[in-house]
Amino acid sequence: MHAGSSAGDFGTIELQDGSGWVVTCHHNDVLTFVGTDEMGSGASDVAVGLTGRSKRGQDAEELRVLHVEDKRSPAEPRRPSL
Repeated sequence: MHAGSSAGDFGTIELQDGSGWVVTCHHNDVLTFVGTDEMGSGASDVAVGLTGRSKRGQDAEELRVLHVEDKRSPAEPRRPSL
């Protein structure tokens, strides 16, 4: 992931309950949570976004699957697991 590439782009959404932010990226299905305990309540969007992007990059490097849920019916073909 490089700054200036689509993978480096991000947006931030402050959560209404004050618990933190959601950091968006180039893929609509990938969101990263950044808590206020990580940043403090007055953090800038840029600081939050860079933290979220860093966390997303770390997740991609570590590749540790925590949960997979498959709601397809048994009749649907299964893809081999990675």
